[in-house]
Amino acid sequence: MTSRDVLLDVVSYWDNIIQNENVIHRDIADKIEQTYEMEEITVITGVRRAGKTYILYELYKKHGGLYVNFEDERLYDFTLDDFEKLTSIADEMKTRIIYLDEVQEVRGWEKFAHRAHKKYKIFVTGSNSKLMQSEYSTALVGRTTTFRVFPLLYPEFLRFRNLKVERGSFEEYLRTGGFPRVVLTGNAELLRDYLDRIIYRDIAGREELKYPEALRTMAVYLLSNAGKEFSYRSLREITGIRHEVTVREYLSHLQNAFLLEVIRKYSPSLKVQEGYAKKVYASDVGFLTLGRRATKDLGRVLENAVYLHLRSRYDVCFGKNSREVDFVLCENLKPVRVVNVTYEAKDKKTVNREVSGVNHFMEKYGVPGEIVAMYPFEAKDVSVRLAHRFCSEIN
Repeated sequence: MTSRDVLLDVVSYWDNIIQNENVIHRDIADKIEQTYEMEEITVITGVRRAGKTYILYELYKKHGGLYVNFEDERLYDFTLDDFEKLTSIADEMKTRIIYLDEVQEVRGWEKFAHRAHKKYKIFVTGSNSKLMQSEYSTALVGRTTTFRVFPLLYPEFLRFRNLKVERGSFEEYLRTGGFPRVVLTGNAELLRDYLDRIIYRDIAGREELKYPEALRTMAVYLLSNAGKEFSYRSLREITGIRHEVTVREYLSHLQNAFLLEVIRKYSPSLKVQEGYAKKVYASDVGFLTLGRRATKDLGRVLENAVYLHLRSRYDVCFGKNSREVDFVLCENLKPVRVVNVTYEAKDKKTVNREVSGVNHFMEKYGVPGEIVAMYPFEAKDVSVRLAHRFCSEIN
């Protein structure tokens, strides 16, 4: 239990913090703001440190309300019953807006939200996709509007750093990634801290995993091999985990924490896709600096950045038969576009490989296609887009 006096101190403390914080606008905040007049609970998810809290700050500064961050150590003994004290404080403040940041720290929070959402406009954030799955979902079915917050893509990176669209700024984005605090401070060491917090706190601690070091080994291995196919057998060998079911479980945890994203070889059938080969991409290119080889393979970093740009609009698969294409972009399971990515094409062999892959799948699916490259080159019958221009376009 948390006393009412402590809650009053916490609410006052965070109000002071937010009012004195310099907040840079995020594009997704405009969409989230449209839910103020909706009765549904507004749920904001995404990888740790992607900027969910600062979006709440932005909304709080504009609309007011009561804000609580459940990672505040003074709230470690906060229980479901303490929500009654919070709502009484909100009533005294004459506000009907309540922001519950990192709410997954409170067991049973969804019961409160279910009961209170008709009287109060409730915003909740959490760093795990399970926030609206399994044990949480039943009580709130049909009563939520959910948004996922990603680390900054290139257009927002430019705004945060006050830079222009050019190759140099894009190269800086590839080196830095899009976590807001890393972008603003230039402190890449924060990325290692983010990774360890995700592994040991958000996953291993919460799920009580038996092999946390194996989980970290798996994460670093996959980050080192972003854009490459992987198998459960290879993950068993690299981690030393004996059973495939455990490997699948651990990979699922990495996805649920939004650290990694898995894509599959394209098929018009989701069931068939499930049995096909898989590739993994990092949720932010900054994480690739933590792998053993990725920083030397600039093509992989660029491919990951292009993937992040594309998945904000499309369902993304890859294409492979006698030829390969990096991305098959789909809407309602139907291909609408194909894209290959190469850092540079210095020789005829590389040009032919990239062009033939795109042409093959353009003809196969009857869709347009293009090649995205860091440096320009001539390609017959296929458009070549410069990466910094391509990724600056807002989908």
